[in-house]
Amino acid sequence: MRSDSRLVGAGDLFCAIPGTRVDGHAFVEAAQRAGAGAAVVERAADVDLPQLSVRDARAAVSHLAALFAGDPGEALRLIGITGTNGKSTTAWLTRWILHDVGPAAALGTLGTVSIDGEVGAPGLTTPDPIDLALELAALRAEGAEAAVLEVSSHALDQRRADGFSFDAVGFTSFSREHLEYHPDLEAYREAKLRLLDLLAPGGVCAVNDDEPAWKAVAPENATTLRYGFEPTADLWPDRLVLHAGGARFRLRAPGEAADVSLPLPADFNVRNALAAAAIAWGLGMPLERIAARLSAAPAVPGRMEVLSREPVLVIRDFAHNPDSCERALSSLRAIVPGRVIALLGCGGDRDPGKRPQMGSILARLADVAIVTSDNPRSEDPSEICRQMVVGLPPDSYEIVVDRRAAIARGLAEAGPADAVALLGKGHETYQVIGGKRLPFDERRIVEDLLPALPGTTGLRGGTA
Repeated sequence: MRSDSRLVGAGDLFCAIPGTRVDGHAFVEAAQRAGAGAAVVERAADVDLPQLSVRDARAAVSHLAALFAGDPGEALRLIGITGTNGKSTTAWLTRWILHDVGPAAALGTLGTVSIDGEVGAPGLTTPDPIDLALELAALRAEGAEAAVLEVSSHALDQRRADGFSFDAVGFTSFSREHLEYHPDLEAYREAKLRLLDLLAPGGVCAVNDDEPAWKAVAPENATTLRYGFEPTADLWPDRLVLHAGGARFRLRAPGEAADVSLPLPADFNVRNALAAAAIAWGLGMPLERIAARLSAAPAVPGRMEVLSREPVLVIRDFAHNPDSCERALSSLRAIVPGRVIALLGCGGDRDPGKRPQMGSILARLADVAIVTSDNPRSEDPSEICRQMVVGLPPDSYEIVVDRRAAIARGLAEAGPADAVALLGKGHETYQVIGGKRLPFDERRIVEDLLPALPGTTGLRGGTA
């Protein structure tokens, strides 16, 4: 099966999928010339090629891809995670917990996390249906018994996961994002809620009880577990203590309780841990085992990840929308004794309406606010920076467009009690400028720049 006519070989089934920018039906003839054996179409093309006409090509291809790949979802326990922020960490923690009872993998923004915990190259949060089916088949062949998938709003709207049935689903946070794709917030929310259509009868639905957007989520023929910070939730953290190294709390569930010492900093990571715990508990894992796994959880790449402790605390985080930026900076202010020095950019060819919001959050919550580039893509990075600071007092920020120079500026400004926060790129090891993906690994950049600072003894990684 191929959805790209340039990759079609002899005998392949070409899938003409209507896209957001190009329509696959325009390439049926090219696929026929390349040797395709047949095509899946929504409308017949005038070419000498057997064609299977379907009402919804995206949904049909998802089901066909699963069948062509040997229906790996039937052999795997599948868990789907959606929401604006927290998907990657929740998927990471859920995989980590479930791995205690059998080989488990994960697939999402970080890349493929294999059953041995190795992280592959990142790609789309949720791959196209053909790649998704093949990836799940490969994970099953490697011995995976469970797979945790981040399921994006794009993927749900485009039916990429329709060929699979999920044993459990989780809903994290909800806030403004991807309005360059969705017409409005309600359409974005409705796309997220499509994950409920893929939940198997008798499955588990873990819902963030602190998120108003999900208050009405309670699917029929499923076990709904609500998690949150209040005792009204099914799973909640009693006697919660946040500290620079993470959090301590007594995890409470109906009729059970167990102590957790979470090695991931920030209150939102407690909520992500609660989501993972709710899924695992709903699938039958004892709470004591869940608590033990959470207490031993490894750091999540690019999510409140500590790159250095000496001579200054340096943290990188994937915060790239208003809600995640506010949460990251607020959390750092609560645990950093000195100043928070933060740099942030906004991605090009993405929702421009959030740019002034993010600039305002940066200027308000950072003691030193450095506006810089992220992945400018086809846009002028200087113009993106300018849009971020519209209406802000000139003395509340500084603009350093070159991101490496901005990191150097932040490190030079920091003192021993301060923290430098690199926001926006997280785990990414590249920067997209124009049509090129250029190497840009913030871990290595910090490692290169730190020796020039007074008192530096080397890079110190780990969790905060």
